[in-house]
Amino acid sequence: MSHQYEVGDQISLAFGFYDHAGAGVFAIVRRLPAAMSGEPQYVVQGGDDRQRVIGEAQVAPASAASAVRWPVRRPHNPITEALNKIAADMGNAGSKP
Repeated sequence: MSHQYEVGDQISLAFGFYDHAGAGVFAIVRRLPAAMSGEPQYVVQGGDDRQRVIGEAQVAPASAASAVRWPVRRPHNPITEALNKIAADMGNAGSKP
């Protein structure tokens, strides 16, 4: 399996990469030999000046970075809302004559 990216290419880390501090655009610094599985490996460097070794499956073109969306947190959790309602109802039950 040959490398898809060249040294100097701008990439982003694919969704599912565990280092969330690694969000953003990275540059390919060096191409490494393939892993035992045959997957091409790269050394990349981001804005934090840290270098990371990643496999090609963890790489997405930098233009695809805008297409990746992290899950959006809902402002209200329905379970918490239900528990708060039960607690409020219990508090009101004690004040009824």
